[in-house]
Amino acid sequence: MKKILRASLALCAAAIAPLAFADNQAIELVVPFATGGSTDIYARFLAKELSAEMKQTVIVVNKPGAGGGLGAGAVARSAPDGRTILLGTISTHAINPWLYKDLTYDANKDFVPVAKVVAMPNVLAVRAGSDIKSVDDLVSKARTMDLTFGSSGGGTTSNLSGELMKQMKPEMRLTHVPYRGSAPAVADLMGGHIAFQFDNLTSLLSHIESGRLRALAVSSLQPSEQLPGVRPLDAQGFKGFELESWFALFLPRGAAAGTVAQYTDALKKVYQKPEFLKQIRAAGITPSLVYGPDFEKFLQSEQAKWGEVVRKAGIKLN
Repeated sequence: MKKILRASLALCAAAIAPLAFADNQAIELVVPFATGGSTDIYARFLAKELSAEMKQTVIVVNKPGAGGGLGAGAVARSAPDGRTILLGTISTHAINPWLYKDLTYDANKDFVPVAKVVAMPNVLAVRAGSDIKSVDDLVSKARTMDLTFGSSGGGTTSNLSGELMKQMKPEMRLTHVPYRGSAPAVADLMGGHIAFQFDNLTSLLSHIESGRLRALAVSSLQPSEQLPGVRPLDAQGFKGFELESWFALFLPRGAAAGTVAQYTDALKKVYQKPEFLKQIRAAGITPSLVYGPDFEKFLQSEQAKWGEVVRKAGIKLN
């Protein structure tokens, strides 16, 4: 009996022991998008804090391509030893599975969910000189003429925000114009070449604050921390409209429960640091820490919701 008890205690100790890496090998925080974007900006703030909490160097590794699919696939094929972790997004885990038939990973089977860490709304914006001054103006105008809306690319949250708007009000005559990234779309919006655009706060906030763009609504159910005076679409005739561009951490399939717990515990400590929260909010990033069964339930609901929106919109990227 004593031998069994000692064995059980040894297993428990192994499950909660700090991550130990040979030769002080760094933890790779994989960002499946290019440098300079909101995921990259957030990852660099987070890596610094995780390094301090986990007593292990955390480096950001950018692996862009295929809408986040290349980086996600690389992590899916990594060893489940805790040394590689993915900063996934709504795109990699809730949208891409419905867009691409040849994904190199299974969003559910190839990962162990750790925690949602960010949830920021998209903003519906028009250029400052536009005669569209409210959501009601936009709806009225789109009922009588064709309006174009820009996005950072097909299948992105900026694209699907517009598709969800069309699905909720089919009488609106809206045409999607995809761009290669947010910057050219914003440039054309300010130049009057497209009527409006949905995009995340990090892409639009500085232009809104400078007065070059006018924010009409946010896509979350509650006002944004950064734009408290801008009402949600849910409160402007689009009841139930909700889209938040979320980021979350995922480990490769097979990662031990103890490893997940160590990351979760570190995140809890990081999210109690006022300076960290201040820094990411200043960058237009809204913190949102959700883990355990609540995160798993959220992930399932997001996959079902955006699968239906993609299906109705008829979007396929390969």
